[in-house]
Amino acid sequence: MFNTLFKANGKKVKYMGMVDIERYFEICLGSYYNPKTEYIVLWYGKIYYHRRRKTVQVYFLNSTTNKQVVVGVSIKSILKLPIGSIWVEGKCEEKYEFETLYTTLDAYDDKQRERPNVIYTNHFGISKDKDEYILKPDSYPVDDIKTDSNSNLVVQTDTVKIIIPSVLFFVAHYGVSKEINKVLISWHKQEVEERLNINDNCGDLITIPDRCVIADAVFLYYLKTDAHTKGVVWGLNRRMLNNDKQYHSLKAEPYHKQGIQLKIVGLKIDDQTVLCTEILGMSMPMGDAIEYRIDKPNSATYGDGTTPQTSRIRPIYNTIESDEIILEAERDANNITTAVVSHRIELIGKIRKLVESANLTLDEAIASCNLKVTWLPQNEPDAYADGEDGNANGDIGRFKALVDSGAIHSLENNFERLLRYAQNLKSTLGYVPVVIDCVNLYEDKVFIGETVRAMHNKQHKSKVEMIFAMRLITNLGLFYLFDCKKEGIQTSGVVIKVIDQDAFTEKVIRQFLGQLFRGNGRLPDVSAISKYGIIKYFKHTNGEDVNWVRTAIDNLKKDASDD
Repeated sequence: MFNTLFKANGKKVKYMGMVDIERYFEICLGSYYNPKTEYIVLWYGKIYYHRRRKTVQVYFLNSTTNKQVVVGVSIKSILKLPIGSIWVEGKCEEKYEFETLYTTLDAYDDKQRERPNVIYTNHFGISKDKDEYILKPDSYPVDDIKTDSNSNLVVQTDTVKIIIPSVLFFVAHYGVSKEINKVLISWHKQEVEERLNINDNCGDLITIPDRCVIADAVFLYYLKTDAHTKGVVWGLNRRMLNNDKQYHSLKAEPYHKQGIQLKIVGLKIDDQTVLCTEILGMSMPMGDAIEYRIDKPNSATYGDGTTPQTSRIRPIYNTIESDEIILEAERDANNITTAVVSHRIELIGKIRKLVESANLTLDEAIASCNLKVTWLPQNEPDAYADGEDGNANGDIGRFKALVDSGAIHSLENNFERLLRYAQNLKSTLGYVPVVIDCVNLYEDKVFIGETVRAMHNKQHKSKVEMIFAMRLITNLGLFYLFDCKKEGIQTSGVVIKVIDQDAFTEKVIRQFLGQLFRGNGRLPDVSAISKYGIIKYFKHTNGEDVNWVRTAIDNLKKDASDD
């Protein structure tokens, strides 16, 4: 039934799921799990507790037996499991591609106390009252769908009714970091307010929580200041926590009153019904600038003793591109590795200034959204979990999920961008295998992994405030990159292709730094260090496909070939 329906409405295409969910299959299916079998996502069911975490029942079709199985998956992973995605050995490389559609949720009508073209359907209630199904069980025969108590959205258009699963709408609409989703359905109101800095006595100023991102300022602003949002969100929170039942039903209403533009993927069930299998894009509420600050700034990135920056952002229209993600690695003080899975977005509609105080140009604002796929480093943990506590032994890493709104990287400085560009090379043919080690001469270990640590000037009077250095081992050779921060701005960087790794010692690195500090970001005596390799400057340019590290290495290759 489902294979016929999927094939009639779409075709198989390549898809990078990039989330490994094999452990969920093993836990839920045990000996009945066959890693080589194709499991196809059909439906999202109830939410329940598993090992103190909120987990979603995901219905899969076993393509070998043609029977359905139910697997509990972390709510943070749901956006990477669209209906029609195909999973083998816990990974997804294909999905059924259905029709892309655009629709709008009408603005909230205060008199009618509803959105004119939106209703909610609850299969359990329909079965109990013997009403008419909108998504007919015979047309989409998911096991137990008649008793599914989630209240799914139904958008009524002139021609069809579009059904949006409530779990899918919740994770796409409520905040950018999926930490917000977890917090809202895991803790009572007082604890949620504390975790999200809602009652911080700072007026309209939004303090971004430690585990959230800048773009969460939009949702947090409404939750902090808007009466309608408070009613909707705290109502959802009460429903999820006001009973001791193991399973919880979800009704996720839009948290603001404005109209919402949606870009979705739709599976045609019949002539009158379309099932939303994936949310590709959703508009944020438009409005005045929102003032925010960072809760716990990283001193390694922003400098010791730096107070939280205060900036203003404005919500922008955006969409989620589910076919491109970023998977990047971070290491904090106790060496915990975090897998950050982020949906990349495309900008639609009118582009508005993102961060007022940073005075970003339009090109810079757009460039902040151009993320590529970045792979985890070697020595990755055995598994990832979305729990509260880290594991210093490194065998279990943290899992963090985001929906990239375009403002997420607005505070990323040039040092962070260099590291990200280097990480991008891990998935670039011709460069792999790639090993990255940032350099800090003031640490016990000179090479400190993929962590941004700037080195300050302690000896020379210089306009250069700090320098970031990075060692890059690639298929093309060994490279060192040096980048300077100069009185509030950043100069061009320096790259050297090292001839003899053993000769390029810590002493030579110090010599490099000394010249850059004395030369205000330039090398006044290149001849003294040119014997160690080929040296070239590189610029900080913006653009759609820019990668400073790749460009620097390519220019060195070009110079070498010219010689």
